[in-house]
Amino acid sequence: MSEQSHDATTSASSATSKIRDILERSQLPGFDLDAFIQARSADIDAISRATAVAFKGAQTITEKQADLLEAALDELKVALSSGSTALGNGASAEEVSKKQGDLLQNAITRTLDDMKEMAEAVQRAQKEIFDIALERARSNAEQLRSLFVTHKK
Repeated sequence: MSEQSHDATTSASSATSKIRDILERSQLPGFDLDAFIQARSADIDAISRATAVAFKGAQTITEKQADLLEAALDELKVALSSGSTALGNGASAEEVSKKQGDLLQNAITRTLDDMKEMAEAVQRAQKEIFDIALERARSNAEQLRSLFVTHKK
């Protein structure tokens, strides 16, 4: 079992225990607590795992953005260095400045486009996770209604 999966399982078990404690204290008449906990355990486990995956994905995106920024700064360093070399080889300051400006603009534009693309991918994933959770919540609400026993007088 991976560390991420183990952490999710531990988190799910803890969440299930807390939910059981809260519901036991509330003593809802006609509510089948064991059936509810059994039905919800898989949901809680799935949510815990999804959260762990989302967190790992966010870390990966952050690392990728840092890598992109570092690459852009490396390109800038190379551009500045090549400008000094070009000046030493007889190029005019104006030509070197223009070339450096173009290289810098291209590097920044490319990096910002990549960062924007990653942010949009994260946003799409978050929307998808929300949609899945919302659909599951609707389904669970219907199941929850069936767990209450109707008492006839």
